[in-house]
Amino acid sequence: MYQLLLSGLFILGLPFTTLADNLPDNLLNAPIHLISGKTTSLADFKGEKPVFLKFWATWCQPCRAQMPHYQEQNEKYGNKIRFIGINLGIDDDIDSINKTIKEFSLTMDTAIDRDNDLSQKFHLIGTPYLLLFDKNMQLVAIGHDADEAFDNKLALLSQNRAVESISPNPLITKQSHISINAQNGKTYGVFFTATWCDWYLKDSRPEVSNHCIQAQNLVNNLATEYPNINWLGVVSDLWTEDKDVADYKKLYKIPFNIEIDQDNQLFYQYHIEHLGTLILIKDGKILAEINDFEHPEKIQARLAEL
Repeated sequence: MYQLLLSGLFILGLPFTTLADNLPDNLLNAPIHLISGKTTSLADFKGEKPVFLKFWATWCQPCRAQMPHYQEQNEKYGNKIRFIGINLGIDDDIDSINKTIKEFSLTMDTAIDRDNDLSQKFHLIGTPYLLLFDKNMQLVAIGHDADEAFDNKLALLSQNRAVESISPNPLITKQSHISINAQNGKTYGVFFTATWCDWYLKDSRPEVSNHCIQAQNLVNNLATEYPNINWLGVVSDLWTEDKDVADYKKLYKIPFNIEIDQDNQLFYQYHIEHLGTLILIKDGKILAEINDFEHPEKIQARLAEL
């Protein structure tokens, strides 16, 4: 699951012809809201210094494993390269983020992607997610691993030496294949979760893990009890393949269809901030968003009205 996606080859201090197109304006000017209260963007550093963006979550174990090295590199190159950590904002809060910052003595800028706008624009496919741009804001590396090759690029950029750019095409979001025909007078029950929510978050976020399990089981029962509603499961595409979906559906004996949300576009469209969220949609309008599954009788009463 944690495969390196793509990285450029570097040329040791030699001039080269760029292979990449210019970074699209929607990425260059995407606002990055720092927890300090300031807002910045890649455009602010164009022509000035390289930028290293790192997407992470407090519950992401590989992210946590990288933190000491991340801080070490920031201390080493932070005056030459702008380091910005971007928390996903999914099942996270400012207290957990500040606790992690304190735990690892992180000194780089930190942002929270509260509306998933940055994750969507930069084509997040899993955490940790590392993006490195030279001072002209050309993409030079993208992937999950803070390995020797990535560190070499940081070193070269810190010395204002050339690193061959790569195409920004991996950052282009694909069209979602999931269709919710919400204009036909029918009611849709769309359940948002992740195939790994139950086991991956068991230790780091036990309350979220338990919530996902409880919510999935209850939604299964509701789908059987209310067949007049069109039920659909939408799972995050982070670290998720078709086999994961098949295994998950079999494990929980899910009676309705489940789709992988390509690039998490539906998560973004419906502003889903918590795994284990049920939304009811009719004629393009959200009738209800349900995160509390402790009182199933209230949910049943709501569904009975539809």
